[in-house]
Amino acid sequence: MQMPAFPKAFNALLLGMLITLPFPALCQSGSVSAPQPVHVSASLQPPDARAGEGAQIEVTVTIDSPYHIYSLTQPSTADGFGPVRSALSIAKGTPFSSIGKPVQPAFQPFYDSGFQLTDQLYKKQVVFGIPVQIKPGVSGSQTAQISLHYQACTDKNCLIATTLTVPLQFTPLPGPPRPDHLAPVTTVPAQTVSQQTAASSNTAGPTALKSAVSGAAAPNTDATSERIAKAQQAGILSFLLLAVGYGFLALLTPCVFPMIPITVSFFAKRSQQNTLKGVAEALAYSAGIMGTFTVLGILAAVVFKAAGLRVFANNPLVNLALALLFVTLGINLMGGFEIVLPAALTNRANSASSKTGLLGPFFMGLTFTLTSFTCTVAFVGTLLAAAARGSLFYPVIGMLGFSAAFALPFFLLALFPQFLARLPRSGAWMVTVKGFMGFVELAAAFKFLSNADLVWGLALLTRPVFLAVWSIIALLAGLYLLGPLQLPHDDSRSIGPARRSIGALSLLVSIWLLAGINHAPLGQLDAFLPPSPYPGSGKQAAGVLAWQDSYKKGLSQAADQNRDILINFTGANCTNCRDMEQNVFPKPQIQAAMHPFVRLELYTDRERPDDRRHAALQQQLTHTATLPVYAILSPQGKVLRIQQDRSSASVFLHFLKGN
Repeated sequence: MQMPAFPKAFNALLLGMLITLPFPALCQSGSVSAPQPVHVSASLQPPDARAGEGAQIEVTVTIDSPYHIYSLTQPSTADGFGPVRSALSIAKGTPFSSIGKPVQPAFQPFYDSGFQLTDQLYKKQVVFGIPVQIKPGVSGSQTAQISLHYQACTDKNCLIATTLTVPLQFTPLPGPPRPDHLAPVTTVPAQTVSQQTAASSNTAGPTALKSAVSGAAAPNTDATSERIAKAQQAGILSFLLLAVGYGFLALLTPCVFPMIPITVSFFAKRSQQNTLKGVAEALAYSAGIMGTFTVLGILAAVVFKAAGLRVFANNPLVNLALALLFVTLGINLMGGFEIVLPAALTNRANSASSKTGLLGPFFMGLTFTLTSFTCTVAFVGTLLAAAARGSLFYPVIGMLGFSAAFALPFFLLALFPQFLARLPRSGAWMVTVKGFMGFVELAAAFKFLSNADLVWGLALLTRPVFLAVWSIIALLAGLYLLGPLQLPHDDSRSIGPARRSIGALSLLVSIWLLAGINHAPLGQLDAFLPPSPYPGSGKQAAGVLAWQDSYKKGLSQAADQNRDILINFTGANCTNCRDMEQNVFPKPQIQAAMHPFVRLELYTDRERPDDRRHAALQQQLTHTATLPVYAILSPQGKVLRIQQDRSSASVFLHFLKGN
């Protein structure tokens, strides 16, 4: 089997994790140091213009393939989200006066159903014109600074909006102004490249996707997008409160549950007697959480589009590294070994502990938050989609409010072991707690191994194998708490009722997991397990409706049979997706409501050509990068309604029926 190519997002985002990015850099549209695909030059026409006469500055913009820029009249959406239009300006103190409105040639239209507007694109080369009048009395060599503000995009990503300034040098011809040359030149400059207006030349991506999206009417927005738009219109405070509210709601998602024992176990190993240092480490941990959501989230959205950070979090090599990290932490907590630095490094670290001692909690907060990006709520996906299109102010503010609320409970959890360490006679049972948490870390490691297995399609950790592994870990944890299994450094001489009760519960969990292999109900735990059947196995689960995996074939079938389309945009490593597919989809009332649809299940999070096409289709149709997303389309491909994120069976039934 050939492993997929390593995505470009990995190297860039890994570098972003190691380099501190100043927050204001995300909020401005200045020049960037990276090579730009846009090149600008300026000239004065006619070249024999005299002082006091009208003329035109021709601004020639050359655009490297596959990028495009937007027109000077690019519209924006009602909520302010959308592509950044191009803009021309002349620096103050120039030899020009009576500057008129810039002119542009015909652009290439492309209907973007995500923004519900027609994009106005230029590719390869375009020449803009700025009508001007040379000031009377100007003579000799002159220099003016001409600026173009633009955003360069491809069908896959957009660069940060940038301003490029170039000099315009000219020498007015001597002599008085000619009467027939006084008015500024307002005609459109001659073009060397014709901008095609045919729908087949848009940037929507694959041919099958183009025909469906470009002809589709503007979709209805989902409830989350409507709430964001209303809060934004009400003012910054209303928007920030909405962000905080969604941050607290995100704590109820399945991905958060494993972070609770992991947080406790990490800080139990670092429990400090110094209160101030304990608070500082908890703050550093929270900063890592906020930094991942805000800085890396926005950066990834701007550079790699809205799903950039999720793609990074799903990368199999990243997941293998996380699995190794959790195995190391687990064995360390169980007393298998101690990580001891050389004496020289230890002394140096101690002398600078107020600084270097915070890096560990910071990067652990960053690492743990990456694991939650597989089930971030619709609010995050909507904001990152907006950031990917160049709108940064509200996405940054929203992500800060969201991540601050999300991080607050983990700040308190990070402090929890610090206070436990101060309780009387805490030493013996704290060792037991650390040992038990080591088993939890090992269980988490297998979740990351499963993520890599799903992306590569190895089918080594299928649902039965995964449950068997977790069952063995729960069995060993129970035996440890009850006494038969001993760990190094555990000198507990007595087993109290609390330890005995948790040990018995662990044994029951082990039996429960084994029963799950035979399809016993596991509730929300199903959200953490590999899909059943395994993606790509060609098998169909008994008692549930079949799904297709081809948008082109589904669209054709819907048109032939005059049936609406239900699309489940899902992911191999999407925890919220598993929760819906295992606990909501099988319900009889949901199966009955889904039966009339042409049903499409499109994976978007693996490094495969089909998944990349599906991810592009998702953003075109739904204007979001959240998983899961459900879209209902007419037989002609028109988006009728959208729903993001997991929901109860009653809410999803309401969505399916449209009432």
